[in-house]
Amino acid sequence: MSEERLVRPLLLEMKGPVKGEETDEIMPVSTIMEELSINCNEISIHIERRIQRTVIRGGEGDDLLDEGAESAVYDIEAEVSLSEYKSLMGLFRGGQPTIMDPFDSHEVKVAFKSVEYRASDGSLRMQLMEDVD
Repeated sequence: MSEERLVRPLLLEMKGPVKGEETDEIMPVSTIMEELSINCNEISIHIERRIQRTVIRGGEGDDLLDEGAESAVYDIEAEVSLSEYKSLMGLFRGGQPTIMDPFDSHEVKVAFKSVEYRASDGSLRMQLMEDVD
């Protein structure tokens, strides 16, 4: 069995809409696409299947129903500059971003679950949840 792992640096590639500035009162706020690459200290993924469990009283055991849906949660740890953080927050507030899954290199629609940034050392922690259509 080979010990194949992701090589460092770990890279998270994100893209999505960010709101532009208003040009005047008549024109609506424009939306532009932004791309962001973040060098990460760690990227982990947690995948669960949705299981429905029915406990039957008076019967033997219980019934498990595999609903087949999978949801992935990506935990990201990185050190970023303030300008990278501001770009990330533009994606956070702008709409639904996508990432290139670092484990199997396909584009995944995600939603931000949480973002934590410490200005003193630039440490960033965030959770992204896969948005399965």
